Formats: sequence, C-alpha cells, structure tokens
Amino acid sequence: MKTYLPYLSLLFLFIACEDPIEIESRFEESQLVVDAWLRNDGEPQTIVISETVDYFAGDEPPLVSGATVEVCNLTSTNCYDFVESTEGRYTWDEGQLGEVNDEFALRISLDGETYLSQTTLGRTARIDSIGFEFEEESITFPEEGFYAQLYAFDLPGRGDTYWIRAYKNDTLLNRPAELAIAWDATFDAGADIDGTYFIFPIRFAINALDEDDAPTAYQPGDSVFAEVLSISQDAFRFLNVASEQVTNEGIFALPVANSPGNIFNERDGEPILGVFNIAEVASLGRRVE
Repeated sequence: MKTYLPYLSLLFLFIACEDPIEIESRFEESQLVVDAWLRNDGEPQTIVISETVDYFAGDEPPLVSGATVEVCNLTSTNCYDFVESTEGRYTWDEGQLGEVNDEFALRISLDGETYLSQTTLGRTARIDSIGFEFEEESITFPEEGFYAQLYAFDLPGRGDTYWIRAYKNDTLLNRPAELAIAWDATFDAGADIDGTYFIFPIRFAINALDEDDAPTAYQPGDSVFAEVLSISQDAFRFLNVASEQVTNEGIFALPVANSPGNIFNERDGEPILGVFNIAEVASLGRRVE
C-alpha cells in the first residue's frame, strides 16, 4: 500500500514557509513630469504636466493645473502660448510651429519655479513604400498571413534619430516590445550605417506582437498606418532607456531608474522628468487586398 504522508508533510512545510514580503519603494515625494512631445503637422498640440506616484501604488499620476506654458521659435522669434484646456493639459492649435532646423525653447512657470528646455526641429526619413509578404506558419512566423515592412530612407548625414510608430486597424502598437527607434538607418550611432533604407529589424517593426512578443500576421482587409517622427538625440536616449526599463525583468533585472530628460529647473539647473521634442512627421498607410 502506497503512502503519501511524506509528500503531504513536505507540501505543508512549503506552505508554512510562505510569508508576505514588503518591498521598500523609497518613494518620498512627488516629482514634476512634463510630457512635451510635439509634432509640426498643423494639428492641435498638447503638453501634459503631471506628478509622479509611488511605483508600487498603482495609482494614476495626478495632473497639474495652474502652469504658464510657452514655446518660442528662436529662429523666427515667434512665441506660442499653450493654454490649459483641461486639467494638466496645455494646448495650442493655430498651425505649424516652424520649419526643419528651427531652434525652439520651452518655458514653464509653476508655483514660483521656472523650467526650461531647448530643442531643434529635425528632419525625418522619407517613406518610399510599405510592402507585404505572405509567410506560411513556421518557427519564425507563428501565424500564417501577410507581414509588413516599412521602406523608409534615412537621408545622408550622420546623427538623424527617429521614432517609428505603427497602427494596425487604427490601433496604436504600444506594447513595450513594439517601441521602435532608429539612429540613422540602424539601432545606434556605433553601427556606422547612414544614408540608406532602415535595416530589416526596423523595417519589420510595424508588425504587431502577441503576448509572447512574436509577430502577428496581417490578414486580407487589415490595414497598417506607419509614421516616422524626427526626434532629438536627447529624446532618442530617453526612449532607449525607457525601453530598457519597461522590459527589465527576470532574476537579473536591474533596479528601476528614471529615464534622463532634457528639461531643467532654471533656479538650480537640476533636471526634471520628461522630454521636450518637436517632430517632423512622415506617414503612409496601406491595406492588405
């Protein structure tokens, strides 16, 4: 006759050893966050100001009212007042902000403090086409169907940086692994690739990923809309670090850290959280027939 008492005893021992663990977040006070990702496409532009919350609290960041927000084109000497439209959201909706290579300054006044930043409106890549190729189910392609590639050309001249965003059937691909940025035509400055089409992994980044970060196929009737936004090298570094942070997991994960921004307190020169960037935008859409 078999007995399971030793196994049951071992199971109860493990259960008895399960104690709750409290993690010290070291959160002391809220910090200001400025989300100033602007586009030079003539559409209404919004800057969002909020505050940080405890990482482990799971609360929505509170929005901050009462700021005075101004963006100035230092090249043309035009200044634009961003007016608070709803709590914490400051909007300007009177056309394009400027031209490629124009210099811009951001000035925010809030509770007796002033926050400053500068950026340049950079050029974006030129989109040639979006291609679809049919793939049968395999290890590489877990789903049979059409897979898209974005043929965008990095103009000659080193140091251009981009953010590639894609929509599948009007849904933005915003999973952490779907964040796609490029330095010239590749991943970073050290690759020494310039003045050519984006390399394959970047071209392929307009395909949606599943929960296991495997590419999913487009089917007949599906559509893809892709954008290439010019970003400053400061914004590139911010997104690069942010991407590493949100995919930082496992037993060898590094401690969580804030991404470096480009906005500073005028009084002491200390950086605050967030980025100021103005993008030229190239875009193209296509539907699977």
